[in-house]
Amino acid sequence: MRFCKKAAVAIALSVGARVFAAAAAGEAPDAVEALQSRLYSVFDKNKDSIVKVYSQRQLILVDKGGAKREQPTLDVGSGVIAGVDGTVVTSAYVTYAAKRIWVESNGRLMDAECVGFDPLTTLSVLKVANGFKKGTDAVFMDTKADIPPPATMLMSLSYEMGLPPSPRIGIVAAHNIQFGGLFLPTVYIRTNIPAPSGSTGGAIFDMNGRFVGMIIASLPEVGGSFVLPARAVARLKDDIVLCGEPVYSWFGLRAEDHADGDSNSVVVSMVMENAPAKRAGFMEGDVILEINSQKVFNNTQLRNCTFFVRPGETAKFKVRRGKEIVNLQILTEKLDSEILKSAEAGLLPVRSKPESEPQPKVPSAHRDNPDNPSASAPEK
Repeated sequence: MRFCKKAAVAIALSVGARVFAAAAAGEAPDAVEALQSRLYSVFDKNKDSIVKVYSQRQLILVDKGGAKREQPTLDVGSGVIAGVDGTVVTSAYVTYAAKRIWVESNGRLMDAECVGFDPLTTLSVLKVANGFKKGTDAVFMDTKADIPPPATMLMSLSYEMGLPPSPRIGIVAAHNIQFGGLFLPTVYIRTNIPAPSGSTGGAIFDMNGRFVGMIIASLPEVGGSFVLPARAVARLKDDIVLCGEPVYSWFGLRAEDHADGDSNSVVVSMVMENAPAKRAGFMEGDVILEINSQKVFNNTQLRNCTFFVRPGETAKFKVRRGKEIVNLQILTEKLDSEILKSAEAGLLPVRSKPESEPQPKVPSAHRDNPDNPSASAPEK
């Protein structure tokens, strides 16, 4: 491993030297060398901000007769350091219902606890006991970051298969608000970067080294992954740190995409009784043109706007009703917590497995020597 690390640094320096030499001579550097140099830079800048997350929980096994029994299991995923105070964002698929959680950073294994999670996006926030060492790199999560357009080049960093931080290269494939007939809580980035076991909770960066989002789910059917955008990660992380849970606004309306020739629009298909939208004067058939001065042409844009409206805020809509333009204002309310809790069922680890199952092993690491496999996990 030490040889590989030294070799990577040597190659990066060699490529960088050739690029700078060509620039000094007034020559255009080879495009491949320039790209390679950029890839090394993005990897080197961010690799230490990715952590390995272990969770020990009870797996519910279901036999052929339908009988259930519990068995200890150890899950491994990735996480992103969001603050040197010990804040880590990861996936609730790794941490939900965990009896114990550890975070491994640069060979150091540390106890962590789950501060809270969002069952809709599956983002989970952890807090490492006593924080990270001074000088630890944390990822900047921009609350105003734009979603990169399709074909934008990306790099993923994760502990795939439990191995050291591994980079993968790909592009933004699309922006999605729906998958498998289900609507997503906000716009997701779909990439063509595979996310094998252990990748969930890993980070995605652009070629400038900026945090683009967190890997939420693998899409093996298309060899890709779903990514929760950076702005959404930052917003939910702040909610959970401050409130212990995500805080969503309730509007009380449903809208659908409508195509009319060459133009697209978003049409209100349902307005719930006694809902904020009903009190604001919304009617079925209203065509939504703008929300908070941002033009809306499809449901993707509508969901991207409404996701960031806080409970108690007033959302200003411009709609077309027949031949009239009508301005409406929705005073949003907090989404009932029971609705969020109903989404937790999909996170419960229930699997059909054979009766003979190997017992999981508690992760091993050493605070000073990460290559020591015999060191035991720290006690709580």
